Amino acid sequence: MVFLVAAIWLLNSLSWVIGLLLISTLIVYILYPLLQFLKIKFRLSHGLATALVFTAFLLFSVFVISLLVPVIYYESVELSENFPHYLSRFQAFLSWLTQQTIAFDIQEEVRGFLLSLTDNIHQAVEYLAEASLSVIGGAVDIFLVLFLVFYLLYDFQSVREQLIEIVPTAKRPLARELLMIIDTNVGTFIRGSLIRCLIVGIVAGVTMSLVGMPYALLLGLLAGIFNFILYIGPYIAAVPAVLLSFSPLTPSPVLIIIIYIVIQILDGMFLAPVVLGRILRIKPITVIVAILAGGSLGGLLGMVLAVPVAGMIKSVLELVKRSPAYDQ
Repeated sequence: MVFLVAAIWLLNSLSWVIGLLLISTLIVYILYPLLQFLKIKFRLSHGLATALVFTAFLLFSVFVISLLVPVIYYESVELSENFPHYLSRFQAFLSWLTQQTIAFDIQEEVRGFLLSLTDNIHQAVEYLAEASLSVIGGAVDIFLVLFLVFYLLYDFQSVREQLIEIVPTAKRPLARELLMIIDTNVGTFIRGSLIRCLIVGIVAGVTMSLVGMPYALLLGLLAGIFNFILYIGPYIAAVPAVLLSFSPLTPSPVLIIIIYIVIQILDGMFLAPVVLGRILRIKPITVIVAILAGGSLGGLLGMVLAVPVAGMIKSVLELVKRSPAYDQ
């Protein structure tokens, strides 16, 4: 019991470091296939290939940041200035909806929920503001992540081999199979999710712009980021767009809802099965429970990692079932 308490305390104390390591490892999983490709295709040394991949990653990051940040900053400032207008329009809609529920004699609980929805929106806005400050405050961590990414990328294969060498010789094939399970679930999920999020973000941003929705780039970016969270994320990303659509200067809320539903169908029926492959063999209810548990334990990062962790657990259980000891 004392050991368990001490372990929980240690993990809590090191949560910042663990978070940085997890983020760095996820980035390495994205970059490592490119490193291997350069070494095999062009016969480059490991050090030179690592330097090239890391430099390309830095240049790409700087390019994306320099391209997106000014526009996002402008749209965010404009949105914060106009938000009271959008909120008042939404409150007017809620008042109308409340009157309709009264006219149709809907239960008191439903009316109470509608009346309290505005307060809930205020709380959500305050939470997003606090989260934004946390992101800004954690900007210094970017340099630490870059530092860790470089050295993890360079030592990735050697670290894996050292982990295997710790295991007794007779159990090393099993250890290699477990590492392959981790590679398949984490690597496939992260790289596949990046492709999904990029496509969804571009489609959402372009569609919002074509229908005349303001802050299209910001909404497309939110759609892409939240799409990392399977099943739940797209609906979270749709909330800001639906709230903004209650202004008379924007398209109909019904149209915006239809657009997000179509994008979700596109992702669910075509993108996710193609780019995520075997991970999506996890049942949807398992994915949702895993995401909720991951969010409770590790916040946004926990929600992102929940699906590959669930996939690893499923694969390990299948491995156990295939072992000779399971049939005894």
